Amino acid sequence: MKRKIHLLILSISFPLLVLSQSTPQQMVAKMGRGINLGNTLSAPVEGNWAPAVEESYFDDIASVGFKTVRIPADFFGTRTSGDTSGYSKDANTASDYTNNPLTFTVSSTYLDRIEEVLTWALNRNLVVILDFHGSTLKDEFIETFNESKNPALYTHPTSAKRAADNAKFRAIWTQISNRLKNFSYDLLFEIINEPYFNITDIEMDVLNTDIINIIRSTGSNNADRNIVITGGSKNAYEAPLQIGSSVLSLDDNLIATYHYYWPRAFTASSSSQHTDYDWGTDADKLEVDTDFGAVKTWSTANNIPILFGEFGADNEGGYNYSTKTYGDFGGPENASRVEFHRYLAQKAIDLGFAFTVWDAGDQANKTIYKVTDRTWVSDVRNAVLGINCLDIEMIKNADIECGYNSNWNLYVANDGPVASISNTTSPNIYEDLESLKIEVTTAGTAHSKVVLKNEPYTQNISGKTYTFRTVAKGSTSSQNFKFRLKVTDNSDAVSYTLISNAFNLTTDYQLFEYTCDIPLNTKEVEFQILCGAKTGIYYFDNFNAFTNQTLSISNETNLLIEKVMMYPNPAKGNVFFKTTQEIVKIKVYDLTGSEKKCAFNKNTLDVSNLSTNVYFLQLFLSNSSQQHKKLVIINN
Repeated sequence: MKRKIHLLILSISFPLLVLSQSTPQQMVAKMGRGINLGNTLSAPVEGNWAPAVEESYFDDIASVGFKTVRIPADFFGTRTSGDTSGYSKDANTASDYTNNPLTFTVSSTYLDRIEEVLTWALNRNLVVILDFHGSTLKDEFIETFNESKNPALYTHPTSAKRAADNAKFRAIWTQISNRLKNFSYDLLFEIINEPYFNITDIEMDVLNTDIINIIRSTGSNNADRNIVITGGSKNAYEAPLQIGSSVLSLDDNLIATYHYYWPRAFTASSSSQHTDYDWGTDADKLEVDTDFGAVKTWSTANNIPILFGEFGADNEGGYNYSTKTYGDFGGPENASRVEFHRYLAQKAIDLGFAFTVWDAGDQANKTIYKVTDRTWVSDVRNAVLGINCLDIEMIKNADIECGYNSNWNLYVANDGPVASISNTTSPNIYEDLESLKIEVTTAGTAHSKVVLKNEPYTQNISGKTYTFRTVAKGSTSSQNFKFRLKVTDNSDAVSYTLISNAFNLTTDYQLFEYTCDIPLNTKEVEFQILCGAKTGIYYFDNFNAFTNQTLSISNETNLLIEKVMMYPNPAKGNVFFKTTQEIVKIKVYDLTGSEKKCAFNKNTLDVSNLSTNVYFLQLFLSNSSQQHKKLVIINN
């Protein structure tokens, strides 16, 4: 993942290529962890609820590790001609509808736009779910089935309007299917979003049967394309359990889906009526285990794999990332929000489900991707992707994978300097998903005028010798920085005497290190980087701290960075390396700095005997340089 090159030449690939079809089980395994493109094409007009989708969106979600994107899109409203409002809603009037589906025509311009967006996504090797979803779909179709929900919209099952609305829904799916029938099998169709609040299980069996048959009748790849379905009458985890046996036996290429926003008191707690801001007790997780277990039992019994199609919790404190203000009624505590996303995502993966987490951008109350500046709510994104940021000794979030605002903060003196901190964007990311960026637009009179600080560390390190490292570069070759430790002793006296000389940066990442002796009687240490003396952009990643008794490099070590590709990561069994240099030796260390394995002259490393954990690899190359890698091992 080094430097996030990602072979963008893939954008010239063709989504119409006919590839071999995957079974539903194979497709769900391929889909893995995904995300929703919410509130975009599902709005009555694209751009009303969130910025119109751009091609770069799919670069961004693919580059961080999402494998699937669910694209909600509405086809009712102005997007399809044919007004049904003139037909009677009364019982026994169905014969008044003349049953002419040609009356209903989906806008060719809108279908062109749908095709464009799907192509962008497929060209990034994403699995794509086209989901019929939106507010006009609800107003003009779904809620007309439910007399108690909105009597003004309700149509009797034997009315002319019900017949016309049913014909319109089916005509839309006929046109979608014909337009997209030659698209690759990595495009899935989802028949309808959340019908179960208004449509019964019996009515959904009819609807599912009809749309499946319509899709299949259009031929080409639609003859066996995977189709996503759900049931009626009951919501959340119970929805797929309502799908009738007649539907399940109808077709061999079906995937069932459900959504989960329970408990609403927590997930919707930015609203006035919900006030539970914490989640994550044993009882909370047991409820998820029980509910998801019921879906798994049903899935196994019916041999139907599962897409966990939506889940999420409101933004921390009801925060609005567009207006940058907190909500009037509060909202989830951030650690609880992160844990809710992490636990549900991992539970789905552990059960063999694919998932697409709900995200609707900056302007929504459930935000993961901030489309306006192409950045992320990093801790939630990492939680659903199963990414854990790395804590090393006294440095928390040392690899920046939890984002610049987790465990790090920036001090800027109030006597003139101007500086800001943020996550780095590609191509300036050093490794994995995040690097840290400090932009000094007005320099101070000393390095200490701009200080990057980690959290205070209170473990017993008195009298030990420590080495600190980082990889860093600058936007110019005139920048430099210093390492520093803020030391508090047992009498609460503070000193700043542990400070390195200035290290000069280049415009390429290099490895820097500083070794010092921690004073006796030290109570607390805070790791710092000083970079206030020169203007420019400073990039940092892969911080490290260790005692010389565990892992050390001699002063003569060549610290130039040699490109080494390591895969897979996470790994199980074997790890492979590609580099222009011969790998002379590999040492593997655990998080305590203890050496766990050593191998010589290897481009393949057997890690099958190492337990599931995070490790550091020290690679000794034939040009006398060294490379350091972080490796996650999953050996169950």
